[in-house]
Amino acid sequence: MNTTIFDTRDYSYPQNFVDMKPKLERLSQAIKKLEANLIDADSELLSQRLSADLGLTVDYARELNPNQLLAATTIASKVLVIAGAGSGKTKTLTYRTSYLVENGVPPSQILLLTFTRKAANEIKSRAKTLLAGSLPNDNRPDDSSNNSKALNDIASGTFHSFCNMLLRQYSGLLGINPRFTILDTADAEDAIDLINKEKKYPTQTNKQAFPRKKTLQNIISTSRNRRVPIRDLIESNYPDIAIHIPIIEQLAIDFHDYKRANHLYDFDDIISQVVRHLKTNDKFRQLLQKTYRYIMVDEYQDTNIPQKQLIDLICAPATVSLMVVGDDNQSIYAFRGANYENILLFGETYPEAKLIKLEQNYRSTPAVLDYINALSEQITLGYQKQLYSEAATKGGFEGQKPTFCRLSDESKEAKYIADNIIKLKSEYDYDDFAVLCRTSFQSNYVQLEFMERNIPFIVVGGIRFIERRHIKDVLAFVKVLYNPNDTISWHRILTLFKGVGAVTATRLTQAINADNNSFEPLLIPSFTKKSPQLEPLYTLLSKADQVESVEEIIELILEFYIPILKFIEDNWRERTEDFRVLKNLAQEHNSLDKFLENLALDPPNDSVSAMGQPDDGSSEDRDKVTISTIHSAKGLEWPIVFVNSLVDGMTPHYRSLANFEELEEERKLFYVACSRAKTRLYLTAPDYFSSYSGYFDKVSRFIAELPADKVMVEKAKNSMEESDDPVWW
Repeated sequence: MNTTIFDTRDYSYPQNFVDMKPKLERLSQAIKKLEANLIDADSELLSQRLSADLGLTVDYARELNPNQLLAATTIASKVLVIAGAGSGKTKTLTYRTSYLVENGVPPSQILLLTFTRKAANEIKSRAKTLLAGSLPNDNRPDDSSNNSKALNDIASGTFHSFCNMLLRQYSGLLGINPRFTILDTADAEDAIDLINKEKKYPTQTNKQAFPRKKTLQNIISTSRNRRVPIRDLIESNYPDIAIHIPIIEQLAIDFHDYKRANHLYDFDDIISQVVRHLKTNDKFRQLLQKTYRYIMVDEYQDTNIPQKQLIDLICAPATVSLMVVGDDNQSIYAFRGANYENILLFGETYPEAKLIKLEQNYRSTPAVLDYINALSEQITLGYQKQLYSEAATKGGFEGQKPTFCRLSDESKEAKYIADNIIKLKSEYDYDDFAVLCRTSFQSNYVQLEFMERNIPFIVVGGIRFIERRHIKDVLAFVKVLYNPNDTISWHRILTLFKGVGAVTATRLTQAINADNNSFEPLLIPSFTKKSPQLEPLYTLLSKADQVESVEEIIELILEFYIPILKFIEDNWRERTEDFRVLKNLAQEHNSLDKFLENLALDPPNDSVSAMGQPDDGSSEDRDKVTISTIHSAKGLEWPIVFVNSLVDGMTPHYRSLANFEELEEERKLFYVACSRAKTRLYLTAPDYFSSYSGYFDKVSRFIAELPADKVMVEKAKNSMEESDDPVWW
């Protein structure tokens, strides 16, 4: 019997497990039901499928392993594909797309939903490469350019971009204004704050301060995505502000009315509005069910309730083919509203559905996989899976076991990480290393150590491009040109000017809306007396309104805005570097609506901020260690991965320790971190962590729970190194 390196009796576990039993039993039954419909990669079945498709030009049997091939060629039913970490799910989706088209499915009948545009584009691009000059029968084009054009007919992208397209394309059928503006999260926060101030709710109390706009937006959004009443959500997750529940409930109603009156949609609206119309508009629902006959969904474990409803409504007819791909072990986005139950209840939603498992791992060494599988066994509920490597089945290279080391403090922990990187640098490049943290602040000591040791690095996280103050300012000008009803953008612009406060901005915005969204009220003397910049603003907007080129509009706005930026920001020169990104994006679009849509729904992926000089594209410049939160690292991989701060209360986070579902998600988060490693995995922990939240000195239970033979324990060379006691922690 395997023993653990720590006594797990030292850890307390959530008491609400008993309350969860009915829910867990339902989930368990749904899993068992679908497990009973598991399809094996029967060689005779696969041979029959491929031999029947005489026109195939792609050698699917050679390119895919048996289970990947099974998933790619099972196209006539509802299917859940459990794709373990590193099992090639993107490759499988690519070849399934190719297989559908080679079997005569019109690309326009295929819908591919992903969580990033990059993922969708990658699958389509790879499929185009496979199908270059190989479309059979009636789908065969005259040349390769037509071939590419045919694949472009596949509807693909994120849930938000797909629903945004539907709302605009079918606006007449749905009875909505197609010229709506999309509010990102920060815009939604500003709108809520503006409504709160204009309505003057009685929020003052001696018992508890009224929550800030960020908290309010999160409460309203979470309530909608999880289908939980605001009262229940606050009483459960925000008990300290329960006194404000009636006001917050009214604020949510007023926020909704405000958006509708001003043709504004936040991220939640985009999907929920399509779902609402699918439920109530028979013609719309039947049209989509007829149009999209073959649907694929990536990262299904990350879907929320509205996204699941969208899929279920389109896929209701038995004749619609649906394949969802995901890994229940990687359900880590509950804070964004993701519902882990969706993937576990797939068999309940679709009783005739089939199950396929991808368990052959192409990423990690057998030794790392052995540890990952041990972690998987600790997850309470999920589909049975055992990742394996071909190297292990053939008796090949096993690799090094994961290494665990406990250091005296966070500074020594950072030094240990840096020491190992320097020691291994002769065998690897810097960009082969990653340091993954539960929360961003846990990388502070690591960053300081790297700077002192001249180890180049990049940090994944920080303020997203679209959320930077100067970018939002410039986009506000663009938004009022596209939708003059956008009162949030008007407020942002007007309050840039000295002499124009929130009250004047509100009055001026109301005057603009009352004047059929004309810019003329900017010239009203009572307003121009407040600020001499209103007249130049009128000139700018009037001129830009006559320009068709998006690039030229951006140039005009920047010419007006940069002098303002110089006045309000000391680092204005540094900030103007970001405007190059805006200009480049403007060149890619021929209309304001497309420009704004792409920025809102799929902003530039620049969450990686480099230390030192800007990236010039050279390989040397890209050779940096990655420091990232675990959430941001999902879907990525590195040869060598360090996971730090593995103290109970930090990983798992102390706020999760009393809740069964939250603790399970923390366990999955650690699973995601470890499964990013290809050849070596280092796990580190300081002796203790102390903050206002408490004092934590136990090693993470995720380390303690695993058998001792799964990990190699390394004794730290620190102040305790003279001890002869092997159990030094």
